[in-house]
Amino acid sequence: MDYIKEFPIDKSLIIIGRLVETCARLGGPLSQELRKLFLNGDYLGLINFSFDYSKDYSCDDFLYARQIQALLSKQEWLDLGIDKEAVAFTTFMNAEKLCEETNLRFRGDLSDVSSDVNAVLHGASRKIATTLGEVPSLSDLDFSFGPGATTNVKRARSNPRIKLEAHLTCSHEFVPHAKEFLAEFPSWTESHVDENRQLRLYPSHGKLQFVPKSSKTMRSIGVEPTLNGFGQQGIGKYIRKRLQRAGIDLTDQTKNQKLACKGSIDGSLATVDMSSASDTIAYGLVMHLLPWDWFNLLDKFRTGSVTYKDKVIHLHKFSSMGNSYTFELESLIFYSLAYSTCTHMGLDPKVVSVYGDDVIIPVEAMTLFDEVLKVCGFVINLTKSYFQGPFRESCGADYLGGIDIRPFYLKDQVSCRVLFNMHNWFIRHGEPALADEVLKNIPDHMKIFGPDGYGDGHLIGSYRLRGNRKLKRMGHEGGFFDTFVAVSKRIQMRELSDWVYPVYCIYVSGNSPDKAISEHDIVPGVKFYKKVSIYTLKRSIFSF
Repeated sequence: MDYIKEFPIDKSLIIIGRLVETCARLGGPLSQELRKLFLNGDYLGLINFSFDYSKDYSCDDFLYARQIQALLSKQEWLDLGIDKEAVAFTTFMNAEKLCEETNLRFRGDLSDVSSDVNAVLHGASRKIATTLGEVPSLSDLDFSFGPGATTNVKRARSNPRIKLEAHLTCSHEFVPHAKEFLAEFPSWTESHVDENRQLRLYPSHGKLQFVPKSSKTMRSIGVEPTLNGFGQQGIGKYIRKRLQRAGIDLTDQTKNQKLACKGSIDGSLATVDMSSASDTIAYGLVMHLLPWDWFNLLDKFRTGSVTYKDKVIHLHKFSSMGNSYTFELESLIFYSLAYSTCTHMGLDPKVVSVYGDDVIIPVEAMTLFDEVLKVCGFVINLTKSYFQGPFRESCGADYLGGIDIRPFYLKDQVSCRVLFNMHNWFIRHGEPALADEVLKNIPDHMKIFGPDGYGDGHLIGSYRLRGNRKLKRMGHEGGFFDTFVAVSKRIQMRELSDWVYPVYCIYVSGNSPDKAISEHDIVPGVKFYKKVSIYTLKRSIFSF
């Protein structure tokens, strides 16, 4: 059996069923209740099951009940009789309607808004101004291509070499600014002039696409034109640096996770998550909160319309997922709103922490913060936000009274690769019974064992290193074990503008050799997995 070959759906459900039985045996009445839903084939009821953490169930019961739900809640292949793309499109359009209402609200004088909310909005705009500082010039920004697709480059061929060769697409709004922007990149510009020395631009709308999210719906993605995406990367990186100076590190989620743990123990902190956060960043809100010169910079690189099924949709939102500065922008907005709420109430803003739309804020500030968010057009996701009881959730960490009860989320149809990942996750999280159940479903000829710390291409477990007589004679004390590693997909053909690529590499690396691009032909995805031997000095599973 192949390492990545997916098991048939019926066999996948059998394996999931065995894990459900193990969880029900290890848990309690709550786990038994979810087991019954699974056995009755009520997968939608199981996925929609809402946990009440104030009830008197044991921590283990909550943990294993959540694990049962997590085996099904993220499955793209599970047929629940739901048109997932239609659900996602409805959610997208509902967010657009909300943004339209928010834009109308901010075009007015906000006279119907409470003085407290107005004070918070004013404080938030001042916080954003001090966080961002002076607007940078184009030469101050570090532009680069992102890993994703553009409107004229598919994700399967997403590589800087391909994007340098592709037509210079941009949004219709960006056309007046393209000449100034491309003056920063003379070699790239030179490769796109015609025989009459005219630069060829191709204005286009963005593309609305949907990618897997859960068993019930998909996630909307706005695919950007090439020039817009290139510019957005530079702006996003700059805002990220400015946020880091203010104490918000978007490269590290551990601060949010630690504060979530604290909140679950003493109840002092709330964890807040938004519904469709990036899709509800209204154009008028950004105009209201950001300094005018910063708003103009972001607005230049924004894509104001998308196409979906040959229909053009003019956006009321400022930016969506797919825009490369959206994550930084939403982090900045939520941080400023939470910070300003706390300072207005006389609370210590140092405990405020933000990662995207995951917000940590004192419980005392929740009432006003909720009011502020509603005025700004945001909706708190009540199924993922917690400010009462012993449970908190933020940035992939779930705590019940200070105890980690995060389950393993099964996101792919079962294969040996998925079973390897699952087994190792259970081993690392102290769940030997579940790990043993997973191990039973892996064919004997596929079982290879090795130490932790080298990925999930092998099973963490007892192993024996293979010796090498030549190396032993040379004094080496280690040995080899086998593991599966991914082989990247690569561009096979040369591109007409490959002469521009070295210049791009020098530009991206700047004065930092560690930023140099070493793999010039890799594109997203895995071509295949191969078994390799790794030399190590490790003699036990978890030693370092």
